Amino acid sequence: MFKKTALVAGIGLALSVTAQADYQWELGGDYTYGEVSADVKNNSIENRSEDLDVNAGGLFGTYYLENVDTSKGPLNEAAFLDHASNITIFGNDGELDLSSLDRDLDDEDVMSYGIESRYVAEGPGWKLSGWLMDLGYEYIEVGDATEVDVVNVGIGNYLTPNTTLVLNYENYSVNNGGDTDGYGVALDHYFPFSSGGLKVGLDGGKTVVKGDDDVESYGLDGTWYFGNNFGIGAGYENTTLPGGAEVDSWSVNGNWFITESFAMDLEYANRTPDDIDLAAVDGGGHVEVEAQAVTLGAKLRF
Repeated sequence: MFKKTALVAGIGLALSVTAQADYQWELGGDYTYGEVSADVKNNSIENRSEDLDVNAGGLFGTYYLENVDTSKGPLNEAAFLDHASNITIFGNDGELDLSSLDRDLDDEDVMSYGIESRYVAEGPGWKLSGWLMDLGYEYIEVGDATEVDVVNVGIGNYLTPNTTLVLNYENYSVNNGGDTDGYGVALDHYFPFSSGGLKVGLDGGKTVVKGDDDVESYGLDGTWYFGNNFGIGAGYENTTLPGGAEVDSWSVNGNWFITESFAMDLEYANRTPDDIDLAAVDGGGHVEVEAQAVTLGAKLRF
C-alpha cells in the first residue's frame, strides 16, 4: 500500500530542486484518512454506533505534449489556461477496516489504476482550434470478488480562452453486475483579477440504471486565488439515488505552491446520505450515516 513516508520523501526531494517556471512533467501523490460513521437511533431494542476507518494513497504522473506556459495566471490553473494537451497515468491503493465492525470480517483492499488524457486542437488557421477531447480508462478492484472497468469519453470546446464546456459519456462494466451508462456536462471558467482570480465549475449528469431509477447529480465548486501561488476553495454536490434517497457532499480545500515547481494540497470532504428507515426491522428507528475524509497531497513539476 502507498505509504505516508513516500509522500514525506517526495516533499524533501522537491524542496531540493531549483525552482523553475514552465514545465512538461508533473508527478504527485496523496494520502487520505477517512471515517464512515453509522448511528442506529430511535430503535426500541438497541441504539448503537459503528465507525469504519479508511486509509488510501495514490500516485500519478502527467506528461504534457508541449511546455506549459505558467505566465497566464495562478500556477495551479496553468494547464487549463494554456490549453495544454496531456496524458496522465495514475494508481490508487486503499484499505477498509472492516475488522473494526466484526472480528469475523477481514479488512478489504480497494485498488485502482488507469490512464486519462486531454487533447486540445490548437494552431494558426486550424478550423477545429479550441475543440478538445477527453479519453480515459480505469480499472477498480474491491476485495477478491468485484471488478469494475470504467471508460469515459468527453467532447468539448474552449468557448473563450478561459472557458470550457465539455459533454461526457461514461460506461461502467461490473463483473458481477452488468453495465451502466452515464452522461454529463461540465462548465469551467476562470475570472482573472488584478492579483489572482476565481475559478468556478458547474456540472450535472445522469447514470442510467437498468430496471431501476436513474442516478442523477449536480455540483458546483470554486477556488479563490490570492495571487498566483495560493488558493482556497469549496465545493458542493447533490446525488439522487434509485428510490429517491439523496446524498449531500461538500468539501473545502487549499493549494499552496511553495516554489514555482512544488505544491501542497489539503482537503476536507464530508458526505451525508439521507437517513435509512428501519421500519421493516424489529425495533424500527433509522440509521444516520456520515463519511468524512482528509487528504494531503503534493506535486512536483519539471
